[in-house]
Amino acid sequence: MLQRRTLYALKALLTLAQARETLCSVSHIAQRQQLPAPMLEQVLLQLRRAGLVAARRGRAGGYGLAQRANSICLAQVAAAVGERLQQAKPSPDREDNATDQVLAMLERRLQRSLAKTLRETTLEELFLDLRSWQAILEDDNALML
Repeated sequence: MLQRRTLYALKALLTLAQARETLCSVSHIAQRQQLPAPMLEQVLLQLRRAGLVAARRGRAGGYGLAQRANSICLAQVAAAVGERLQQAKPSPDREDNATDQVLAMLERRLQRSLAKTLRETTLEELFLDLRSWQAILEDDNALML
């Protein structure tokens, strides 16, 4: 449901959240998240313009979060990279096609739900979910040994 650019932005931000105070290069993020570096650079530039990441040039440079993870909502991230939640198509004018009316209504409800979730979810919440999944996967791998 989210555009690729938004997913790339979220992956980059999660990498930066994990790094905490350490700056990360584009190549580090791209390799860690298996993303194409040229597209990632564009996404990071958009995130920087939106004030979500900070960049430092030079040998020890890289990217870091410009705000605390608990103050960044996912709707800000989506907006920063140009995500436009597709508006549900207007209901057909034909009153005799109840199926189209019902499906158009469903699409509108789904879009409202997605927009609400993006507004209410912070990067910190996503980061905590990531840490939980990492712990689960590590436990599963330990059990296999």
